[in-house]
Amino acid sequence: MIVALLFLFSIVYMLMILLFAGAAATSGARPGDGYRPRVSVIIAARNEEEQIGACLESIVRLSYPQELLEIIIVDDRSTDRTAEIVSRYTGRQAHIRVLHIEKENELLPGKTNAVMSAVDVSRGEILMFTDADCRVPPTWVEDTVSYYSDPTVGVVAGFTSLIGENWFEEMQALDWFVLTSVAAATTRLGFPVTAVGTNLSVRREAYDSVGGTGRSPSVLPKTMRFFTPSRLPGDGKPASRWILPPSSRALRAMIGSSFTIKKSVGSLAGEEWMPRASLYSRSRMCSIFLILLGAFFSPWWAVGLAVAIKLLVDYLLCLPATLAFHRRCLLFEYPLFEVYYYMYVLTFPLLVIFRVK
Repeated sequence: MIVALLFLFSIVYMLMILLFAGAAATSGARPGDGYRPRVSVIIAARNEEEQIGACLESIVRLSYPQELLEIIIVDDRSTDRTAEIVSRYTGRQAHIRVLHIEKENELLPGKTNAVMSAVDVSRGEILMFTDADCRVPPTWVEDTVSYYSDPTVGVVAGFTSLIGENWFEEMQALDWFVLTSVAAATTRLGFPVTAVGTNLSVRREAYDSVGGTGRSPSVLPKTMRFFTPSRLPGDGKPASRWILPPSSRALRAMIGSSFTIKKSVGSLAGEEWMPRASLYSRSRMCSIFLILLGAFFSPWWAVGLAVAIKLLVDYLLCLPATLAFHRRCLLFEYPLFEVYYYMYVLTFPLLVIFRVK
């Protein structure tokens, strides 16, 4: 019975991952160039003196026409030199301006208020978001807005490549590629689940259709870090796109193990940061539990075959993003990542029970 269940689940898991890998690999189909709407780039910053300079240096190198581009930096009650650093750029770049947030909004706490305050004063037809600790390539804007040449597209998201300095951070970067590849795949397959605010854009019309500047807590996400395209209206809802080309990616400095662990717990527990993409994480957990169970009640060859199938298809899911972004070195972390994930699954119930972050 255990052997049959193990093989049945292994086959289903293999087919699902192969489908995701294929969809992620083809998510970068690019439309024609030439579409040039007015674009507002919004960056919220709070105590980012160590990162905001590099971010703005990448922003001033954007190749998009300045007369069609406005950059809004939101100084969200910073107590360090963030405002001073930003002022150096606003003084010599007419299309860059700063918006100061003086106090907390009880209905929209933290970053949500900062981002939406910028949206309120922005003038762009397309709203683009990234973070103060990110760097973007020169063609980031033009590559992204080209997808809006299709009038049915309301949300366009892109990959973010994490920069790791040691083996554990590189392993997290690989994990991040896998999770975002799943999001890209589900969007390609027609049921978008999430987009990451480090590399996100939305047509203003689509933004307004889900509440927009009305600031209704019932229709707006609690945070702009994870905006869920599935929140768009039912009939005739705008389409979503995840884009793979390296010229549209954002680079982000690694921000520590607590981020990935916390968000992984959220996704595996089905919390709102990745509402339906948790299907992948839960399937992966179930496969590991069945393999561990089979180790006690199944022949060694059956367990070995199930492990081999899982290792192969998980590896294939790592390929689209790592190859596209020339991060093949991350694949050396794959065996260690698989061992780590088995250990993680064994300790995950304790993390949930004791609410460890």
